[in-house]
Amino acid sequence: MIYVISDIHGCYQSYLKMLEKLKIRESDTVYILGDTIDRGRDGIRVLQDMMMRPNIIPILGNHEYMAAHALDSLADAARAQAQMPTPELKRKLAKWISDSGTATLNAYRKLTPQQRRQILEYLAEFSLYEEVRAGGKDYILMHAAPVEGGKALGEYTPEELLFTHTLPEENPFPGKILVTGHTPTFLLGDQYRGKIVTSEKGDHICLDAGAGYGENLAAVCLNTGWHYYVSTADDPALA
Repeated sequence: MIYVISDIHGCYQSYLKMLEKLKIRESDTVYILGDTIDRGRDGIRVLQDMMMRPNIIPILGNHEYMAAHALDSLADAARAQAQMPTPELKRKLAKWISDSGTATLNAYRKLTPQQRRQILEYLAEFSLYEEVRAGGKDYILMHAAPVEGGKALGEYTPEELLFTHTLPEENPFPGKILVTGHTPTFLLGDQYRGKIVTSEKGDHICLDAGAGYGENLAAVCLNTGWHYYVSTADDPALA
């Protein structure tokens, strides 16, 4: 079976509960559409667990993108034994922290040098998107999606695939079913709070059910179309 989860946002206990609910086997594949970190304080623990599971395929989110740039610059400064952070490093850290990166940065600072290196190496492995086939249908999996089409997937910039908010009715890839996270579904209307939203044509599945805001962590099985939810309201990472 092929499962997709998105926007865990540091909710480690909810993430483990979801894997248990899905009854993941070695033959299954789980794609995670980015934003594993930030908001909740246990994003590093989520990453450390993911990297130990060969059947979990990580896809880059805007939070990993910002974190990787900031932490890599921080590592470079440490290797150079810089006394003062450069203006560029300050800018990267400020941008990331302003978008809820503080909890992840604090957890990263508690790691050993080897663990920090492992995190940075793992983040570098995240792909921008994945194309899969399940249940006789073709899917494109990515964190966010460009508003406008007309280009091959490989021609889009990371910023176009990570930061754009699209509506369920928007799918720039004809003939493919798009699965995205990034936009909490409660922003689409209060009636969608904590739920997966699928376009009327069935060609765009919006998977961010608001885990980072105390709503639900959501997953979908691409083979069956079944939806799965775990509430993050009591997740200690959000306390």
